[in-house]
Amino acid sequence: MAENYRILAVCGAGLATSTHVAKTLQTGLEKKGITCQIRTCSVAESSGVIFQYQPQVILATVAVNSIKDPGDAKVYSGVPLLTGIGSDKLFNDVVEYLKSQDS
Repeated sequence: MAENYRILAVCGAGLATSTHVAKTLQTGLEKKGITCQIRTCSVAESSGVIFQYQPQVILATVAVNSIKDPGDAKVYSGVPLLTGIGSDKLFNDVVEYLKSQDS
């Protein structure tokens, strides 16, 4: 299994909620045996960061359709990691997606 997964957490300002989502996701994925690099940014800087960082997964705490050009990345709503509602399903979906990228 690849261990160089790149995940981008995007929020309005690139500070509080994206950092919370990144930490929550990292902890949850480590429990499932997945290691990854997670960067955070604001929606305003997301296009440039996506271009440079080339993430496989983007978690957005803003409207998912505000991520204008996600490239090859799969975009998920990061809101379940803020509320706790649906977070298990989100972890499982992200893990499944990342594992599908290995083949």
